[in-house]
Amino acid sequence: MGLKGSLSSINGLKQKIRALPVTVAADVSRRAAPALTDLTRGAFSSGQSVYGEARPLGVNGNTLTLEKSGATRDALRFVAIGTIVRCVLPTKWARYLIGKYGVLPNGALPVGWTRRLGEIVKNTEIK
Repeated sequence: MGLKGSLSSINGLKQKIRALPVTVAADVSRRAAPALTDLTRGAFSSGQSVYGEARPLGVNGNTLTLEKSGATRDALRFVAIGTIVRCVLPTKWARYLIGKYGVLPNGALPVGWTRRLGEIVKNTEIK
């Protein structure tokens, strides 16, 4: 199955981090990974996309939880690898959930994510 969503906004974030001094970029990445994980899981659990939009209703008009076993919700996280912030897509269907239900950004970063990353960068000391 091919990627249904676009990770261009996350790739843009990676490029901006790469332009920083290595020590600063590593510190920002290390602190950004858990923050982005919290934002992702919060949106997933609230039944909204990361942009704050409600999920569409199921075919029977029911509210979708996107959970059968909880494997995707529990394992969806960001990790810092040096200066890179990488999203771990834990299941084979997680990529589908990006494009269909907005469990990760698909295009521009959400406003809340941009604000949170700005706070992290602002509170980082350049050595």
